[in-house]
Amino acid sequence: MISLTKTGLLALGVTAALSLAACSESTAPEQAAAPASQNRLPVRVSYLEDKAPSLYQTFIGTARAANRVTIRSQVSGRLLEREVKLGSQVQQGDVLAKVYNPGATPQALAAKQRWQQARVQVDQAQRDYDRIKSLYEKKVASIQEMESARSAVQAAQAATDAAESQYMQAQQMDAEQTIRAPFAGVITSTPVEPGEVIQVGQPLLQLADPDEVEIEVIVSDGAAASVAAGDVLTVLAPFSGNRKFAGVVHEVTPFRERGALPTVIVKLADAGLIPGTTVHIQFESAVAGQFVLPASSLIKTGRQQSAVYRVTSNNQVELVPVKPLQIINDKIVINGPLQPQDAVVIAGNHQLYPGANVEVVQ
Repeated sequence: MISLTKTGLLALGVTAALSLAACSESTAPEQAAAPASQNRLPVRVSYLEDKAPSLYQTFIGTARAANRVTIRSQVSGRLLEREVKLGSQVQQGDVLAKVYNPGATPQALAAKQRWQQARVQVDQAQRDYDRIKSLYEKKVASIQEMESARSAVQAAQAATDAAESQYMQAQQMDAEQTIRAPFAGVITSTPVEPGEVIQVGQPLLQLADPDEVEIEVIVSDGAAASVAAGDVLTVLAPFSGNRKFAGVVHEVTPFRERGALPTVIVKLADAGLIPGTTVHIQFESAVAGQFVLPASSLIKTGRQQSAVYRVTSNNQVELVPVKPLQIINDKIVINGPLQPQDAVVIAGNHQLYPGANVEVVQ
């Protein structure tokens, strides 16, 4: 049987009290720290860059052969033969098709005969002039006869020149019955079949050289003003393995017609892009303003007043008034009392208030 004196009970009570006090002191900081960490609001930020603000805009276009042509008939008649098919590879000068015109060859032959006859008449007129000139020098022929013979030579020469021109034209029309490839490439269209009657200027074939590719894109005024001929742009093929190509600006056209947007033609310096591929071209445009931020960073603080939340060094946010200048796609150009490398909240600002504790997350 155990018996405790008053002194023993007092000592035991003191020991228990000290133990409880020690336990309460050790757990108090942990319990106080827990609410502080739980009250931090998660946000995403963007750090302002220390350089002139610019925007990247992407425009969509379709690659096409830079060297392409629609071959048209120069004579009327009937398509007699077509030596190629859709997709055929041809070399410069290869025969592509033959057109039959019943009058082209006879006209060329008749024009050649007229030219030859005119040349004979020139020779005869020249001999007559030489004979009369000799008689004039011997005082047998008059000066009028000599001048008349000289005029006959000139007239005959003029007739010969005209006949030669007509012959060359008829010969060219005769040669146009044979259609040849102006350059090496691939046949991309065959709108006319052999046996069909064709007219002058009617398309017969389309030829393209796939070795040199270009893209024509319709862009904004700002994008067109940001580039010049010779500039290099990044061309992406998102549906062909997301490959990258270097594109050289070939032409910048302010407008094709009244009210139309400007266009930019970009030629690829690299090979490997197939005509018909959809591509994205990136344009970097300089903007008039201090900073460029995602549009989600801007909040309204009043009528015609805007601001952004900036994260301070002690992980709190402060409201900074700004002036929005321009919105392009999902970006906004602003002016305001901000500094490079400032962390501006771009997501999670709907739950913030000045002085709120935040935690930056990725």
